[in-house]
Amino acid sequence: MKKILLLCTVLLVLVSCNSAKKAQKKIAMGNYEQAIDIAINHLQRDQTRSRGQEQILILQEAFTKLTVRDKKRIRFLEREKNDANIIEIYNTYQKLDRIQNRIQPLLPLYHQGLATKVEFNFTDYSSAILEAQDELVEFYYQEANMLLNSREKFSARQAFDDLQELQSIRPNYKNTVKLIDEAYFLGTDFVIVSIENQTGFVIPQQLQDVITDFNTYGLNDKWTQYHTNLETDLDYDFGLLIDFTNFNFSPDQLREREIQLQDEIVDGWKYKTDARGNYIKDDEGNRIKEDIYVEVEGVLIKSVQRKAVMVEARVIYQDLKANQQINSFPLASEFIFENVFASFQGDARVLNDEERQLLQNRAVPFPSNERMLIDASEEIKVNLKSILNRNKLR
Repeated sequence: MKKILLLCTVLLVLVSCNSAKKAQKKIAMGNYEQAIDIAINHLQRDQTRSRGQEQILILQEAFTKLTVRDKKRIRFLEREKNDANIIEIYNTYQKLDRIQNRIQPLLPLYHQGLATKVEFNFTDYSSAILEAQDELVEFYYQEANMLLNSREKFSARQAFDDLQELQSIRPNYKNTVKLIDEAYFLGTDFVIVSIENQTGFVIPQQLQDVITDFNTYGLNDKWTQYHTNLETDLDYDFGLLIDFTNFNFSPDQLREREIQLQDEIVDGWKYKTDARGNYIKDDEGNRIKEDIYVEVEGVLIKSVQRKAVMVEARVIYQDLKANQQINSFPLASEFIFENVFASFQGDARVLNDEERQLLQNRAVPFPSNERMLIDASEEIKVNLKSILNRNKLR
């Protein structure tokens, strides 16, 4: 037990030394906030041991240097007279206040070597934060309105982000909610999806429904909406044309193969005898049993029904504003129908579990070409989703 306690003590000292060195290195590099994090985490566990005492001085030094640097930065930003600087000013005040609030529960901190309380010069930032918040809210509001007035898509998306920030800082400020909706609408690319068929074969409605149900695609595209039904009041930006060029159906195929099966299996038991016919016994005088092996055989007739369809298409991106094709990508999908069943002649004991299962299967009608296309729809959908994810419209 003493050895375990000693080991734990040694490990604790090593960790403490390492964290102090790490914090001092962060200070030397100007990463004061990271040094503060290390010191606070250590002091929350221990303030009394020597390394805890060292972390107190590290915390004081990092906090002082951070405060001096950030206040100097705020004064510079205020003198620069750039409206956009209010974002950094507000965030810096918030950071300074947050750090003070993290240190406050640890106070008072005493350093044994100094024989006195370690001082932290806190500032009340509440008024500065509120003043900066007012300016920030108005900045976001004016900036968003200016961006929306441009009626340009990427500007609208920036306006949307600004308004979301505004909403998080001061909910329902003026007409922010309405402007958010407007920005989202203006920033969204509306895409009309259509299908063309050059195959000479009627495309089943169920296939069309599956591949045009974009709600099930799970596309992570915030700024793109796909429509399969044209809305006359919308000015669509892009077209997505799925152009089916060929359906290649294989003929119905039935292949049979005879498989000769042979095995040696246990068929009962008998008492073991020696060359003279005498029973062989174990050490306790009991007669020893041995398995009786017999050869079994049979013929398994394995039948495979098979039919395949290869679907070939093109996914064409169209810029409806410029009335031109942007790009085209091949879309190929294959679906294979296969049914395996079997019959058997001979001693059934030669069969394994898989072969017995085949005997339970039966021949089924071959699917129609229309059914094959419907069954291929999920594979087509997966491949189409892959194309859409890899090739964004913007």
